[in-house]
Amino acid sequence: MAKPILTAPAYACAMRRTRFPTLFMLPALGLGACAPHVALEPTPVVRSPHWSDSGASLPSSDPRAAIGGPATLGAAMGSTALDELIERATRQNSDVAAAVARIRQSRALLRIARGSMLPAISASAGISATRTNTTPFDFHDAFGGIDISFELDLFGLHHAERDAALSRFRGTEFDRDAVLLAVQADVARAYVQQATLAARIDLIDRNITQQRELERIIRARVDAGEGTRVDLGLQTIQVRELQSERSRLVQSLDQTRTALAVLVGEEAPQFSNAPAPLESLVVPSLRLVQPTELVARRPDVRAAEARIQAAGGDVRAARAAFYPRLTLSSRGLSQAAILGGPLSTLYSTGAGLLAPIFDRGRLRGNLEFAAGQQAESVALYRQALLNCLADAENAISAVSRSGERAEITEQIVANARETARLARLQYLEGDTDLQRLFDAEQRLIESEDARLITLQERLEATIDLFKALGGMPAAA
Repeated sequence: MAKPILTAPAYACAMRRTRFPTLFMLPALGLGACAPHVALEPTPVVRSPHWSDSGASLPSSDPRAAIGGPATLGAAMGSTALDELIERATRQNSDVAAAVARIRQSRALLRIARGSMLPAISASAGISATRTNTTPFDFHDAFGGIDISFELDLFGLHHAERDAALSRFRGTEFDRDAVLLAVQADVARAYVQQATLAARIDLIDRNITQQRELERIIRARVDAGEGTRVDLGLQTIQVRELQSERSRLVQSLDQTRTALAVLVGEEAPQFSNAPAPLESLVVPSLRLVQPTELVARRPDVRAAEARIQAAGGDVRAARAAFYPRLTLSSRGLSQAAILGGPLSTLYSTGAGLLAPIFDRGRLRGNLEFAAGQQAESVALYRQALLNCLADAENAISAVSRSGERAEITEQIVANARETARLARLQYLEGDTDLQRLFDAEQRLIESEDARLITLQERLEATIDLFKALGGMPAAA
């Protein structure tokens, strides 16, 4: 094999690269070093040491409440069926799928940012051929080459871009966790609403049966001359109103089923889910965390924090763009004549310095834009922080007040039942008029329905607290 030959033009080119005039480098470095400074907005901190209702008592009075820190919301509420629905929603919900897709996108951008920090290597090869009248093709020359270039990250441009991409990737992961948390809470609320509507329909069915029996008794008294048609007409209206209310509840139950289908990610015509007995659901006990700890638990706040870090990386990259960029390169090229010619090899190495001189207007615009995005990300973080604390405050209040209403409602129901029983006996014995019986029966219906709604409110308040706390903390 012939010895490598460095051709004269290539040698001159290599000499010009190695004798790069320092006179041109110094002004470039000086101009690039004048990068403007921008002040970044500080990240807000939580100043509330505790909740406004610091003495709120949240333990559940239900002896079936899970103790020892249930791992899932369904387990805390004593429903394996709810856990199964939540698991199906986790796999099939469209919002969750979109959040996972955004993670893939940010992971790809992170790979791109990391790849810019590695050397760029490219290879080339070719062969020459000519065609004559005597021969179809005459292959007489071949060549191959490899180029290697590497940019020295002297001022942290690529490191800042990588850090920004990494923060955005982490932010999308927190976004996914926030979507999962919201989907769990929405499925649980729809599940409770479905159970409540089914219980209210059962209650109204029992009341319709009782009111029809009373209607039959009044009709018999009218036929016997002991009652009036006005009494019968009023009772008939009462029955029809209950039937109309039942129809409205059944419609709401159907709509809740379709809402669950969307949350679970299944087609509504093919989705079916049997309502759970409302009384079987447990109002769990959740341990409160302090505001400073809550910030670390809420995925939406963590996502907003990650975006601040990403914006900070963008600002550092925009400032680093003012500085010169130094690239090292090496190139090798070999040529050989296929038909016995000598092999010639050409090597060249060099360094290129690119300094922004007349592009500072665009660079300053990029820097100011990045600084504005950082300020916006801080404002959005503060808004997420305020919403986080407000959600927890509202949920704590709702849990406490719904528990108080539940105790009062139980007392009302007990009194209404006894009053309705006495009113019915007095009417049948002729000691009172029908209007008083109507009032007593109507009050019983309303109080029993209110008791079911109050139980629904207690369960939903606990679900809201679960979401406000960022998930399932250890049970109290």
